[in-house]
Amino acid sequence: MKQQGFSILEIILAVAIFVIFSTGAIIVVVQGFNSNRLGIEFTIANQFASEGIEAVKSIKNQSFASLVNTAGCGLVRSGIVWAFQPSCTNNTLTHNATDNYVRTIKVDPVNRNNIPPKGDIVPVGSPDPDTKKITSTVTWNFNSSRQESINLVTYLSDWRKPIVTGGPIMMAYSKTTSTPFYRIWNGTSWSAEASAQNVGGNINYIVLKSSRTRNEAILGTLDSNGNIYAQVWNGTIWSTPILMANVGSANATTRSFDIDYEKNGDRALIVYLPGSTSADFAYRYWDGSWSLPTTVTTPPTTGVIKWIEMTQNPLSASNEIAMMLLDASANRAVYGMVWTGSTWSNMGDASIWDASVSIATKKAIDVAYEQLSGRAMFIWGDSSVTIQNYRIWNGSVLTALTPLTISGAGNVFHWMELVSRPNSNELMYGAVDASADLNTRKWSGSAWDTATQHPEHSGAVENITSMVFDIVWETYPANSGKAWLLWGNGIRVSARQWSGTAWGTINSNLAGVSDDTSFIRLKSDPVSGAIFAGIYEDSTSLTDDIWETRLTGGGTSWSAKNTIWGGPTGATPVFFRIDIATP
Repeated sequence: MKQQGFSILEIILAVAIFVIFSTGAIIVVVQGFNSNRLGIEFTIANQFASEGIEAVKSIKNQSFASLVNTAGCGLVRSGIVWAFQPSCTNNTLTHNATDNYVRTIKVDPVNRNNIPPKGDIVPVGSPDPDTKKITSTVTWNFNSSRQESINLVTYLSDWRKPIVTGGPIMMAYSKTTSTPFYRIWNGTSWSAEASAQNVGGNINYIVLKSSRTRNEAILGTLDSNGNIYAQVWNGTIWSTPILMANVGSANATTRSFDIDYEKNGDRALIVYLPGSTSADFAYRYWDGSWSLPTTVTTPPTTGVIKWIEMTQNPLSASNEIAMMLLDASANRAVYGMVWTGSTWSNMGDASIWDASVSIATKKAIDVAYEQLSGRAMFIWGDSSVTIQNYRIWNGSVLTALTPLTISGAGNVFHWMELVSRPNSNELMYGAVDASADLNTRKWSGSAWDTATQHPEHSGAVENITSMVFDIVWETYPANSGKAWLLWGNGIRVSARQWSGTAWGTINSNLAGVSDDTSFIRLKSDPVSGAIFAGIYEDSTSLTDDIWETRLTGGGTSWSAKNTIWGGPTGATPVFFRIDIATP
């Protein structure tokens, strides 16, 4: 009987088949092990990244302002709360002997497009100061030649911010270019600079007003080509500018337009010079769309309108807006009217109020309402030295022309500002004359006080070519009845506070800045009581800036200089290239 066995060939084949199958099995086992390990590591990395997202949410809930833009930063526990690493080093979590999980948190600004109504998030567009993009990235080495990573992305908004019932606190300014720029106050700081819509010519005058009931603002501009444009902010973006009129380059050096909102209906009204030779005015109103233009031919003025001043009646049931017109007729005429909500009224006087105004090429007029009575005071400079005239409208009767004499003044008045004290019938009046003297007076609701309370503030303001001063009443509750006066004097900005009965000492070095200043705009937030000062330095200044300083918390120490634009700025006259709006 023969003994049977395997040949060498069969053995080799068998071994080969075994190796093939066993190698495949080993590969499957190793791949399964790697997949299982990678899954575990991805889970750990995802949890580490998720912790980063949740920690940033915690930081945001403490203060949205803490979400400062960063290219990458770690996190640290500070007591019982999270914070960003002071040195911005990354976080590490032990992985193995050769590598760790490394976490980086990136905070990016968010931009939105200019396509209403959504304002979708886009790479390039208008900055959204109330939204941040958060990216939590974790990287680690699976082995010495293989790196893995995971990214988690979320968007965080300032949901604790009070619901906006009106328009923004906004600053708009011109860099002597054809694009107006703006910033929005978030309660603690100004947003990054953003641009409104281009208007085609270098901007000389800016008027900015905020709605009382909608997250809306209207920006009016007059450029060096004489174009008057208006554009509307809808809470996210600016609309396409609407050309109201071209008044010619010769009329681009005076502000022949103004804007204000009705109190009750909250429609916006723009009044403007409709053409380069017009002695009449035109108007349009905005209530979600612009009305057709209407020209009013009833004013008795005969010269080209140079200045228009408007202000809103503060009474809640009123849609009245008071307006003053100053023309360039032979003797410079002034005239006033009121908008009733549907038509313009001459208040019972169809004649020119005064045909001998001090000057037509400067703001020698103003109008303001007593806030409790709803009476409007119109005031203007007279061609007689030291005299200004005023009239009062009480809703049914217009008083006769009455002079106010400031005997300490050295010349006729060129620049005027009349401002209303909140919740009062008091008005504060300031004026610079042709000899560069700055004086003030207070209206009590029935009479003016005297030089006893108002010694002359300066006999040599910065210049008489530009409006180098402004006045604002305090709105901080504990400071009721106080006011601030700021002015440029050729060396620095000076500030002085009205106590309610007298002016305090002069702070002749506001914000520690020594430089030329040719335009100042003051505005007070009616909610927080913060006071903002926008300062425009002319081209002869050392630093050539647009900057701002502010008061918060009812204090008297103005903040350090905050540069809004580092120049170059325009030469005098610098016109009105800054405005600040509050609802």
